[in-house]
Amino acid sequence: MKRLFILELFTTFFTIVGYSQPKNIPLAEVTSENVVDYIASKVKVYDKNPVYAIRPLQNSCVYEILVNGYLLHKNYDLQKLGTPIPINAAILKSGTQTITYRLYPLEDLMVDTYGRGDTVHTLLKNTSMNIEVIKYEDIKTGTNIGDEILVVKHESLTKKGTREFIGNGLPYYEYTFTFEATVPYEIEGWSNGQDLTKYDKEELEAVVFKKYAQIKQLYLEKNVNKLVRIEYLDKSLREDISDYKDKKTIKEYWGNYYADIILEDKRFQSLEGSEMQFFGNNKIVTFRHPVTAPVDPRLKGKAALYFLNTEDSGRIIANFKGVYLFLPKGKPLTVENLQIL
Repeated sequence: MKRLFILELFTTFFTIVGYSQPKNIPLAEVTSENVVDYIASKVKVYDKNPVYAIRPLQNSCVYEILVNGYLLHKNYDLQKLGTPIPINAAILKSGTQTITYRLYPLEDLMVDTYGRGDTVHTLLKNTSMNIEVIKYEDIKTGTNIGDEILVVKHESLTKKGTREFIGNGLPYYEYTFTFEATVPYEIEGWSNGQDLTKYDKEELEAVVFKKYAQIKQLYLEKNVNKLVRIEYLDKSLREDISDYKDKKTIKEYWGNYYADIILEDKRFQSLEGSEMQFFGNNKIVTFRHPVTAPVDPRLKGKAALYFLNTEDSGRIIANFKGVYLFLPKGKPLTVENLQIL
């Protein structure tokens, strides 16, 4: 939804629901003109503003990382990250948190990247995933390496008595571990959602497709104010509250989002080849292209809803709209009731 810069360290894609609306601005009256002020009025700064982050280090695999069930980070190339990945927005409240990593084989990556090696369809003996969970006591005072506090360090399992990866030979491997976190806010998020796997699959798919069609049409119409209310507001409130953003930063992110909406050249692409996937203990649903054997390798793990845009330079850009949906408890399955995370 937003163009993120690497210097903006603490931003991810989640939602907050259940916050109180200001009495002077009903939800239906939040517009592009007042949305920045509205969100800024909801962000609190505490005596300490703790931030949690992860630093993954993989070998001989590609991977996805979920925090409390939400897909937070994915890496489908050979790149190894040095910059920590913030996870506050996935931490809904203080207490026990879960981190799940999913490992996939390299497939043709070595051949495509270096022009040598073999196609690999299974995880290898030397496959590994190490993850450090770190904490910064206060984002307002320091996020340098010297400010990092190690919360937990996880190393992927090996076969007993050897250094061989426990998932050697498998086409896919998943593991979950936990850590404790303390944050000054509490977010309801998808915790109040229904188990969407209990619905008829075809019925659920039909409603989700209608939701996607609604969002697509609003982008084509450049209906900024409606998109603010059904897509941008909840999502940004969660992000900005959990990361303690100041008004200047809130305004910058709004500007990036607004620029996407008003683009003249938006060529939405077919959803063909994507598949319905569940996250957050089956309370979140989305359509994505598969990680294994996608129809188009360029779409590996990408969001199903996206459009192409040609920049002034002639370069074609793909803008992916990661639409993650949940259905609050007690609500019937309708397009209107599906909420965007």
